[in-house]
Amino acid sequence: PPQPHTSAHVFDLSKDQQLNLALLGSVPHSGLRQVRIHWLLELVSARIINGEYHYNFTHLDELVELLWQNGLQPGFELMGSVNNTFSDFENETQVSEWKRLVYLLAQRYIEKYGVDVVSQWNFETWNEPNNHDFDNITMTIQGFLNYYDACLAGLRAASVYLRLGGPGDSCHTPPHSPYCWALLQHCHDTHTHSDTHSLHYIALHKKGGGGTLPILQQLIDTMQEIQQRFPLFCSLPVYNDEADPLVGWNRPLFWRADVTYAAMVIKVISQHQDLLIADLNNTINFTLLSNNNAFLSYHPHQFTQRTLTARFQINNTHTPHVQLIRKPVLTAMGLLALLGEQQVEVTTVTRNPQDESSVGVLASVHTPTHTHPSDSWQSAVLVYNCRDNDAQTDGPIPLPAQGVVSLKLKLPVPSVLLVHLCARPVNTPGQVRHTHSWTPQVTCYFLNTNVRDVPVVQVSALRFVSITKGQEGPRRWHQ
Repeated sequence: PPQPHTSAHVFDLSKDQQLNLALLGSVPHSGLRQVRIHWLLELVSARIINGEYHYNFTHLDELVELLWQNGLQPGFELMGSVNNTFSDFENETQVSEWKRLVYLLAQRYIEKYGVDVVSQWNFETWNEPNNHDFDNITMTIQGFLNYYDACLAGLRAASVYLRLGGPGDSCHTPPHSPYCWALLQHCHDTHTHSDTHSLHYIALHKKGGGGTLPILQQLIDTMQEIQQRFPLFCSLPVYNDEADPLVGWNRPLFWRADVTYAAMVIKVISQHQDLLIADLNNTINFTLLSNNNAFLSYHPHQFTQRTLTARFQINNTHTPHVQLIRKPVLTAMGLLALLGEQQVEVTTVTRNPQDESSVGVLASVHTPTHTHPSDSWQSAVLVYNCRDNDAQTDGPIPLPAQGVVSLKLKLPVPSVLLVHLCARPVNTPGQVRHTHSWTPQVTCYFLNTNVRDVPVVQVSALRFVSITKGQEGPRRWHQ
């Protein structure tokens, strides 16, 4: 959410966000499952009465329920000052109260959704602590470690099945990224003292600088350094939950608007599958890759920001409203969702050597389970051609000024074909200066109208549809 973060509920619960989450949740087969959200705890407010903290979770409840209704789950960053309630994590009283807050929060959603659901959520530390974006909280490195211990203790008090990961940052080689390395060292020392779950997963942010392969290369380099320094973490799951080709989500770029960005997202996934997960010598337990792109774009960059949808805010109307358009990258997520559970090895042969590094294939098979009798064996093959953000377009096709042009086409029966030849215009089209509006005819029947004069539509059939949360129920027709 934008500043001020204390008003995060205005953005997170807006009509715009509701439409955005509905589109994200519409990806088939839960192709998009997790939405990682910054400043979640700014949706909580607090009052201190007789020295005791009383929390209001209303706004957070509404957002979590909105995610749940759309088949999504939060990437739950324990991030925010709770409307300036907390200010210093070197203060023992505040650290103790933070632990209680995390416990109350986790217990609240366990009671509402069940531990089986909440245990699948990825609780995570404060986003990118090395950027010092802590709002009004004083967060030294020691304070960050105190904060982490309080988060872990609060989650454990609610359930031992909940998981907490971090540091949610780039983890550049020391002396850079001091918060990252301090947290990893702190958790590794706790591991050494018989605590085997002081860190449940390692969350990194590795971006591509405009390309795709550097994302994977940086991840491998950093994880090799982590495994060398902290051998007890070699088997921990590894997340890259901001695997974006380029930093700066709101930076407008043309390639973010079209299929170029969509192909890059697929290419990044394919590279991790083929070059990391399929490598028999791989020692990295790579578990999750996600993009930081569920933002809401704004005028005049509706399509060109790093988003899944293009937002158009229609403000100059009698009833202001918003419209969201699915971008090609969101359609690509739907294509990825049609892949099966088991990847199949593919050999590609290209005539053009330049295509060897740009053409890729993700092939898979799906084996049906006995729990879904309508399921069947399936295979899906996803092919992409991507040279990172270097988009190449074909057309219009130039024609010679003189001579004969031969056009060979195979027309099926029936078919319609239009061949349109045109010269380049001298000027661009003129501006639209006025439009013509019309009022549709509406037939009204007043209360004093004779009922026999009102036409009655004959009902031929009624359909009853069983509405369930899962698959659509059986349909029964009655004549």
